[in-house]
Amino acid sequence: MTRPLTDPLPTGLDDRARAAGNGRLAGLALMAGCVLATLGFLGVSLTMHGPEAAWPTDPLWQPMYGVALAGNLLVVLGLPAILAVHGSAARRLTLVGYVGIFAPLAMLNVAETTVEAFVKPYLATHGGFPEETPAGLNAFEAVALVLLIIGAVCFAIAVFRARILPIWVGVAVLLSVVCAFFLHGGAIVFVSDYVLFAALFWVGVRAARAE
Repeated sequence: MTRPLTDPLPTGLDDRARAAGNGRLAGLALMAGCVLATLGFLGVSLTMHGPEAAWPTDPLWQPMYGVALAGNLLVVLGLPAILAVHGSAARRLTLVGYVGIFAPLAMLNVAETTVEAFVKPYLATHGGFPEETPAGLNAFEAVALVLLIIGAVCFAIAVFRARILPIWVGVAVLLSVVCAFFLHGGAIVFVSDYVLFAALFWVGVRAARAE
């Protein structure tokens, strides 16, 4: 009777190895997404000139926002790296932080970036933009921002308690919320995203290095 060349791992070790592999994959996706999204938003900021209302008609608008959209999709897909890095440390706070950050990223950075990329150029050449933002959209953004506050605060506290990630990661997540509320108009609106992406990129690095 032939024997396998290697003995199978015990079930517990096999499960941990699989979890580590999933964490590394999520970390790589998160890192790639943060880089792509940052490049896309930087591209919009650096290539747009003239009146802001005319930006959606610029030929580089859709390609730059397309890069940003692809990056944000990867960020959302890789966000479970947060859970992989912290593991059982500060588990409840980390989980609430994950959900609270996931929701606004999906609602604003994916859904609204899609509107910016493809709907705004259409409106710009078909009657222009409405004078007032639809009330439903305002409510949608308000819910996303409330969730962002909850998620950022919980995740930051989890970072401070767990001591697995550097303290600056938690500070950066909180700072991104402050920037989201006070920095508006033009290229400066993306500063909140850059700060959050810096923190999440480091989360991705730690997840990708996990053994």
